[in-house]
Amino acid sequence: MTARFTVLASGSGGNASLLEFDGFGLLIDCGLHPRYLTARLQSIGATWDRVSAVVLTHTHTDHWKDATLADLRGRKIPLYAHPQHFAHMDRVAPSFAAFHGAGLTREYAEGARIELAPTLSCLPLRVSHDSVPTFAFRIDGRDGEPHPAWSIGYAADLGCGSTELIEAFAGVDVLALEYNHDELMERSSSRPKFLVDRVLGDLGHLSNKQAAELTVAIAGRSGEGFPAHLVQLHLSKDCNKPELAAVAGREALVVLNPAAEVVTARQDAPAKTIVLSRRPNSGNRAVPRVTRPAPKRRTIQPSLPGFDGDW
Repeated sequence: MTARFTVLASGSGGNASLLEFDGFGLLIDCGLHPRYLTARLQSIGATWDRVSAVVLTHTHTDHWKDATLADLRGRKIPLYAHPQHFAHMDRVAPSFAAFHGAGLTREYAEGARIELAPTLSCLPLRVSHDSVPTFAFRIDGRDGEPHPAWSIGYAADLGCGSTELIEAFAGVDVLALEYNHDELMERSSSRPKFLVDRVLGDLGHLSNKQAAELTVAIAGRSGEGFPAHLVQLHLSKDCNKPELAAVAGREALVVLNPAAEVVTARQDAPAKTIVLSRRPNSGNRAVPRVTRPAPKRRTIQPSLPGFDGDW
């Protein structure tokens, strides 16, 4: 059985990715207006009929839209999110009450695996970002063998990496990771100081250098030939360039896995579709160590006023 993974859009203007496997279609985030999401799906040969569920990383408004929530209700597509995400939507989203009343909300918990389908599971992992809480996901597809046929590590928004994330993403076939900004471009930009400080902080976004270091750490823990694909997410329109991110990603993998493909996702068009199935070298795959969820942080920086989105 093969899977298809496509980043439909990635950036501060809206985020959504589609994973299709064994008759199940999973949207990761739904941060585009339904009209644009429909067009992106059609552009890769997919339709809403192939979307079975949505899973939400966090509640910044480039990762979900109220209009899309209403559209999901009409299509009877459930949304998996953390209870705090739903509490936030209940306060701010006019469409949420009807969506929840339709029985389409599905809660997940940090570190508790979501069994989306008999052959597909998703593990939510808490990450450091100023939308509380924010999650990365490890998604595993199974084919009856003891270990996953393929795995995806997806972390679109985070200000810093962690040992827990490195361990959880060990052995993934696709590492989809934020490469948000070039630090020099960020510091020399015309953005106000508080926004620059926010982006550069541990609750902000990964620079190309930070993301490359995290890529090296994950690849070093993953086993020979893993990951096979690096997908670069959430590039800043103003403070990064695709070629800078791509060079950083390739340099990160040049020693450990030079054959890995680097795909730099875009805001305005879907990225290349990645086809996944069990690989001949799957025996090289590292198995993640089982770790407890990270301790709850005692203090959390809230989103800054006027910046309910990712920059």
